[in-house]
Amino acid sequence: MIALLVALALAPWSRPLAFQPMVGWHIGASGNTHSLYVGHKKWATEPLESAAWTAKGVRYLDPATADPPNRTLAALPRGAVIVWAVISSPFSQNERPIQLDFGKAKRYACCEAALIPAEYELSGAGPHHAYSVIVRIYFGSQPNPRLRAQAQLALNHLALPAAR
Repeated sequence: MIALLVALALAPWSRPLAFQPMVGWHIGASGNTHSLYVGHKKWATEPLESAAWTAKGVRYLDPATADPPNRTLAALPRGAVIVWAVISSPFSQNERPIQLDFGKAKRYACCEAALIPAEYELSGAGPHHAYSVIVRIYFGSQPNPRLRAQAQLALNHLALPAAR
């Protein structure tokens, strides 16, 4: 029984978070790393996280786990779009499932090192509440319909790991 619980806890970590390739976009990922998002609870396994990013119109300068990616944001040109995502051990079993829909994104006040024209965030639970998901979208200029469509395209290419 314990082996089954450990196997289920490890299932989402068998494939790290990633963006599927898109023409004109650059991608990167951290793989699985120790989580900075969860506290010191008792876990069946070490709390993990996996981060990934995709960027259009800007060279991504930060490690994949940088939250926020301040070096990249400090040089964010007009028209650039960055979508950054992280999954981590679940924050709560009460989280609603994430919807990767830019129309549902909330404005997000960010960043220590850069003034960004527009930032948005989506968050929620991954499949079967196996992990928590945070997605942040950064724009180099106020998002017009074309930039919003680019952000949605990136969200459509975010490959969330299966839970089981």
